[in-house]
Amino acid sequence: MQSQNVWKAAVALGVCLLALAVAAPAQTVAKNLAHADYDATPIGAWPAPREWMTEIDEALLGLRRVLHHKFLLGGVAARAIRIERAGGTAGYAYISSQGHVGPLAILPDADAKGVVITALRCALESEPSRVSMTIPGRADVVMQAVLALGFRIEVPLVLMAWRPFDNWCHYLPRDPGFL
Repeated sequence: MQSQNVWKAAVALGVCLLALAVAAPAQTVAKNLAHADYDATPIGAWPAPREWMTEIDEALLGLRRVLHHKFLLGGVAARAIRIERAGGTAGYAYISSQGHVGPLAILPDADAKGVVITALRCALESEPSRVSMTIPGRADVVMQAVLALGFRIEVPLVLMAWRPFDNWCHYLPRDPGFL
C-alpha cells in the first residue's frame, strides 16, 4: 500500500519528471500475468534496417535514437523485441537477461497494459529471479498494471531535462542515465 500511496501522491503533484524504479519477484509476476493479445518478434542485431523504430522514437520522443539502438542492438547483454498486434507494430522493448525491461516504447494507439504484459512475458523467458523497470510518473496505466502484478516501488527518482520531453506516458527509459 505504501508503494501505491507514493505513486498517487506524485501523480497528484503533477511532477512530470518523476520516475519510479519498480521490481517484483519473477514468480509473483508469472503467477499474476494474464495473456495479452500481442505478439513479440525478436529484433535482429545491428545493422539491419530499423526505420520503424525511428518512426516510433520520433513520434514519442521528438528525436531519433539511432545511436542508442545501434549500441543496444550491438550485443550489450540485452535482447530486443518488436511488439505487434494484428500485423501492426505496437512498440518495442529491450530486455536484459537479468529481467530488466527498458527502454520500452508504446505507440499511443496501442493498449499500454497489453504491450507491457507482453514485454514482461518475454522477460520471464530467461528465468530471472526478479523483473524490473523504470516507469515515469505520468505512465499511470503502466504503473497500475505492474502494481497489480506484484511490482513494488524500490527507488523514487526525479529526472531533470534541459528541454521538454514529448511523451512520458508511452516511453519507459532503461534507467535515468540512459533515456
